[in-house]
Amino acid sequence: MTRIAITAVPAPGHFGPMNSIAADLVRRGHHVTVLTGAEFGDAVTATGAMFAPLTGETDRNTAKLVTSAERLAAPPGLPRLQWDLRHLVVGVIADRHHDLCRLLADADDQSTVVLGDGSFYGTTPLSYGAPGPRPAGIIGVGTVHFALSSIDAAPMGMGLPQDTTPAGRERNREANAFLQGEVLGDVQDEFVATMRSLGVTRDPLPFFLDAPILGADRYLQLSIEELSYRRSDTPAHVEFIGTLPAAGRADAARPTWWPDVEAAERVVLVTQGTIANQDFGSLIEPTLAALSDLPVLVVAATGRQGAVRDVPANARIAEYVPFDELLPHTDVLVTNGGFAGVQQALREGTPMVLAGQTEEKLEGNVRVAATGAAINLATDTPAAADIRRAVQAVLTEPGYRDNARRLAVEYATLDPLSSIAKAVEGIATARV
Repeated sequence: MTRIAITAVPAPGHFGPMNSIAADLVRRGHHVTVLTGAEFGDAVTATGAMFAPLTGETDRNTAKLVTSAERLAAPPGLPRLQWDLRHLVVGVIADRHHDLCRLLADADDQSTVVLGDGSFYGTTPLSYGAPGPRPAGIIGVGTVHFALSSIDAAPMGMGLPQDTTPAGRERNREANAFLQGEVLGDVQDEFVATMRSLGVTRDPLPFFLDAPILGADRYLQLSIEELSYRRSDTPAHVEFIGTLPAAGRADAARPTWWPDVEAAERVVLVTQGTIANQDFGSLIEPTLAALSDLPVLVVAATGRQGAVRDVPANARIAEYVPFDELLPHTDVLVTNGGFAGVQQALREGTPMVLAGQTEEKLEGNVRVAATGAAINLATDTPAAADIRRAVQAVLTEPGYRDNARRLAVEYATLDPLSSIAKAVEGIATARV
């Protein structure tokens, strides 16, 4: 039995994968404690793991902060990006680090492997030598798109396609330098100051967005390499391990209209995810209008309570639909491009139409479209006519389906839970 401390950002898109990992490690006989927000405590203990709450300002649901008045007061673009990185990344490092150190100290000097959500950042000071309890090792888990700086790609968030030609590499070099020195130089200074305040003396420190990846003993990215661009400079300790099996809700049941799904010749699923879904007029309602007269069944998963306007006869609406059961019936997924949903679709070989520019979606949707498995409309608010053309193209041009199925084959060769368990046990065995 290995003692494992799992850290998870208190937001569904981060907590969900880490809690699934916790449940699997408990089933394998390990002693697991999950450090995350208080509202997720019951979900942690339901797995058989122990729960350790975050304290103070760090115990705030990040998904709710994204739609908070204080964040939205920052103008879109660079000011809001800077707000995010200051408050959701650098600003939480010290408190999360202290919470993790308390958890490690309470382990009674037993060797503990830290399995950290790559966006948690409370593990980062320990990776770079901050004084405090020493874990047996630190394994990072990438729960969002792989963001490491590279000579073979523009910086994460710019939404530029990969270019590995000599001219492209020069573009990438200049873009990385501009982002790190000009755009986010002030945030980097705050990161360095925070690390110094925690006793980190290493000099120089890496760019803060690279630090969790470079500082981990192992970094396991929940993805496939093509979705992150194949790079010549990816470190050897980074491994792409595929995506986790879909974790359905315990209280979820098939909707009463499920026989319509099974009987339909073609099904189109549309969703705006669980964060950027405050206005169904952005994607769900235009999609319903765009496809209202086509011979398809349109299923809209709203992700929250609320009325959808002007629902046509060929549409079915639900707050939640079990994607693991619906995607095998789905011919096209129309989505704003949330990381977990996109990977579920590719795991099932389902091609997509993408329409999202918020959070990580600007970058992620360019990456997914580059695989040939999707059309990227490159907007948060696509016109109905554009959605219609894109859906019809995906339905009629076989390349999109062929590429989605090609990626599904790669996902099928990977077993992320076994890869994580093997990495944990490898570090624990090396420590003995």
